[in-house]
Amino acid sequence: MSFTQGDDVIEECLDYRSEESREEILGKIETLISDLMAGVAETGLAAIRLSNRRAAESIRFDKEKLHLTARDAADTKQNIIAFPGPTILNSWRFAVLMRTLDIISESLTSGKVVTKRDIYYRETWLFRNQAIVDRIVDDIGRTLNVPRAALGIVAAQKGLACGTFCMHKKDGTLMAVEGEIQLIPPFEEIKSVDVMDIDFVLVIEKEAIFRSLCSSKFYNRADIGRSILVTGKGYPDLSTRQFISNIAACHPDTPLFGAVDSDPYGIDILCTYKFGSRAMAHENSHLTALKMEWVGVNVLEYEDGWTKLSVGDRKKALKMLSLPWMETEAAMAMRLELQRMLFLGKKAEMNVVGTEANSVITYLTQAIKIRLDALITH
Repeated sequence: MSFTQGDDVIEECLDYRSEESREEILGKIETLISDLMAGVAETGLAAIRLSNRRAAESIRFDKEKLHLTARDAADTKQNIIAFPGPTILNSWRFAVLMRTLDIISESLTSGKVVTKRDIYYRETWLFRNQAIVDRIVDDIGRTLNVPRAALGIVAAQKGLACGTFCMHKKDGTLMAVEGEIQLIPPFEEIKSVDVMDIDFVLVIEKEAIFRSLCSSKFYNRADIGRSILVTGKGYPDLSTRQFISNIAACHPDTPLFGAVDSDPYGIDILCTYKFGSRAMAHENSHLTALKMEWVGVNVLEYEDGWTKLSVGDRKKALKMLSLPWMETEAAMAMRLELQRMLFLGKKAEMNVVGTEANSVITYLTQAIKIRLDALITH
């Protein structure tokens, strides 16, 4: 099968970036600061209303597109960050916000992209930990109603891919991958992606299993065909989610499979690819791949390898079952798996199929072949 498409078609699939220019985004930041200064002159208080993208009232589930999305700006919960405040903590939050806005303005003005990790290491004494930077940058993006990438800020890369594909980068270079393991670059750097003669894409939760499959050339097998193997090393970063989402959108006939542990966290990772995440609800429209199918491992398959669900596992499973997409047909297999785990009080990891590489290969080959044959039949 060939799914190669021209750059004009694929670029259209990749066109999820902000429609606003750097100058327009800088103008929004200047308006924030102008409003802040006007407040100082009027009340003596410097304050900014910052959208809280994680709050339950800031997020809704799109029942038509089956992914989490942000509510309209008017309906989004907002936090007021002000100086001076009643406590030292308020003053620190204000300092963090202003310094982050300063770095974003610097990035937009210079046209240079910086990572969230770079921001943290510029002022470790101020930001305290990486999670603080992650939250404030994404909240600023939501407040300005632009994708985080439009701010000139990207996450450090961690996703890996292996197989046969080409990436045409915006700087004019071509990244051709043929069997070697490749770090997935930020999608802001990508002009187009060509997927050539691929029969399916397989996303693997664990890096160790991914590397084992790559070394065994699982991406090129006579019995199930050619594939692209991808891992987000657990919960995926944005670049990995964008990579998978765009393959799904630009190559709708290419089957997309996910192999994760049969525990609440493995199922949650699969759901992140399929339905999106709360943290990035305002960008989920270009971060999801609803057609991804779960190929295992299943808790009922290997009773000898069961381990006991912890209290934390149970809480996680129950919380997941209450999520809106768990009632949809697209989540039926995952919903049933979580219910089985809770009923049995057991879970199973991918390595339950065997410690040898051939055991995982045999298991995944059989599971994928069944699904590919079913697609041909239909």
